[in-house]
Amino acid sequence: MPVEIGIVGAGNRGHAHADAYADVDGADVVAVADIDQDAATTFADDYDVPAVYGEFQDMLDDAALDAVSVCVHNNLHRPVAEYAADAGVHVFCEKPLAATYTDAEAMAAAADEAGVHLGVQNDRLFNPETRAARTLVDAGELGEPYYARGVYSRRRGRPYIDGYGTPGFVSKESAGGGPVIDIGTYVVGQLLNLLGNAEVERVSGRAVEFTGDAYAAELTGENQSTYTDRLAESGHDVEDAGMGMAHLADGSVLELRAAWHMFAPERSSFVAGSQGGVQFDPFEFYTTTRDYEATVSLDIGEFERRQGLIEGETGYDMADAPNQFAHWVATVAGDAEDPIPTGDLALNSMRVMEGIYLADEAGRELTGEEIAERSESTAIEL
Repeated sequence: MPVEIGIVGAGNRGHAHADAYADVDGADVVAVADIDQDAATTFADDYDVPAVYGEFQDMLDDAALDAVSVCVHNNLHRPVAEYAADAGVHVFCEKPLAATYTDAEAMAAAADEAGVHLGVQNDRLFNPETRAARTLVDAGELGEPYYARGVYSRRRGRPYIDGYGTPGFVSKESAGGGPVIDIGTYVVGQLLNLLGNAEVERVSGRAVEFTGDAYAAELTGENQSTYTDRLAESGHDVEDAGMGMAHLADGSVLELRAAWHMFAPERSSFVAGSQGGVQFDPFEFYTTTRDYEATVSLDIGEFERRQGLIEGETGYDMADAPNQFAHWVATVAGDAEDPIPTGDLALNSMRVMEGIYLADEAGRELTGEEIAERSESTAIEL
């Protein structure tokens, strides 16, 4: 029996989810809901979806779904997820899990109480580099992982202001924050997974916003008004960049740099352990062999090609590589072996990421307990 899926949100992310499900055996998108009926109808026509709803509640009440993809802005995640869990429907949510730790925790609690799976989109958990690092960690090649640095930093690329995306990405009312929770969530989840996802003990951080300087006339010339107009139109009120450090209960440390606009070179994320380390881009394994320091370049592409052929049926055709949507469908169907706990990782990530914001506001490092106490719901009541 196929896993029957409904999608909430017929925008860019909803289309991305529908495209991904189309390539997953056993997945069937049977309903879409969006308050923009024209967008929902167009979506249904594009993907041959039989049922269209204006309200997600009606879809969850009526469509007999197995799972739902939540593809709306961050501050809408909680009400949709809680309603779905109460309806007994498994929830796959766009990243981040929510805009605040309080809302994320409530979503996780609702799923746990209802006995449904809670998954969160994070393609970095499934990419070849992360899987290679996971293999090395599990084999003990790193010894005890104790430090990770996560970097997702653009030289310039604010959503909407610099062209791509919609105003909702740069508004606290809809998104809850800027790059820390928008793109930082990818690398925080990736690295927590490799470190073991221990409880967050304390977090320090700084979030900065310098749009006035970044779009000054001496930098942007005659194009300045284009950007200042888009800043005003969008109600931009989130950070440009965030930096932070989280200490985990097992003694490991995670550092984050997430930026939509930073005058700094890109740096790779990495994980260091007591007997080895891995860098992701380019992928390199650092170790010592026979007392010689060694930097090993792994041919991940060739490994992926060979495994695809081995797992294929003909010896000529490549089997599909692991991906998050196939993993989610297999999890819902009960077919996943040792599934990655994407919901747990996303919840712990929220404590790190909101911890950066709250520590900046407090002007000091905060404990995990203080972060949970200070976190407030920003979910939109529907």
